[in-house]
Amino acid sequence: MIEQVAPQASNSSPAEIQAAAVARGRTRKLLNAMAAVLSGFTPALLLGHFFPASPQRWLTGFCAGLLWANAFEYFYHRYLLHLPKNFLSMGHLGHHSSVGKPDEADHVNLGSSPLWVVVLFVINGAIVVPLDFLLRLHIAAGMFLGFLAYQIVVEEFHWRIHLGGWLPFGRWCRDYHLAHHDRPDGRFNIFLPFSDVLFGSIATGFAAVTLAKGTRRSGFGMPFATGSNPLSRMTLAEKSLLIWLFALAFAANVFQSAPPAKSPDPATTSQTQQGD
Repeated sequence: MIEQVAPQASNSSPAEIQAAAVARGRTRKLLNAMAAVLSGFTPALLLGHFFPASPQRWLTGFCAGLLWANAFEYFYHRYLLHLPKNFLSMGHLGHHSSVGKPDEADHVNLGSSPLWVVVLFVINGAIVVPLDFLLRLHIAAGMFLGFLAYQIVVEEFHWRIHLGGWLPFGRWCRDYHLAHHDRPDGRFNIFLPFSDVLFGSIATGFAAVTLAKGTRRSGFGMPFATGSNPLSRMTLAEKSLLIWLFALAFAANVFQSAPPAKSPDPATTSQTQQGD
């Protein structure tokens, strides 16, 4: 997750810092959702027009897109955001260290700008579309809609987990994700632990102390700080995905080097970093 952080004036009160951060975060969340709609619907409509598919294949693609996005979230979070001395992990540290602080809302968006959301869709689509053509599945259009739904829902859930708001199974959702903040060597899915269960990281996070309602901690740790070589424990599929994710990290580094966009608030400036 990439994140924009806007520094506050030193004479601002905590309430003022919080209000400004929430306003920025909500604006960023809306822009990210609009970018996701554009990035999901446009290729879906084009693929559906030029390569018609049955409703069953659209539905199959939608479900496959949700599963793909969940796995992408897991691998990206586990193997990049928590890998020591990584450009993206240094930004993710800002998210973990901001929990419970007035500027927390500056660190919960799943993208610093709409352009970053577009980049995520392009990178995933660059794999999905060729595979769909090669295997003649005709499900890529539905998968883009699955990506779209997952992106919007997971960012909204992440926002509400950290900043309050109604959630289905609200107490469970908050405890599940905040347990990752208490002990960050497990529970890498934000609220839907399909990949956590599939790849065995839910048991590690389960050992974390259950947080009381309203309790937040800012701890941050690296799952690879145990001394053993993490690559030796990875399957071939995981190593392949890791190579793909490092390609994403390179793209993020290039994107990071671009001049930052001006903040909506003329009294502040923006710098790009991350959070999840």
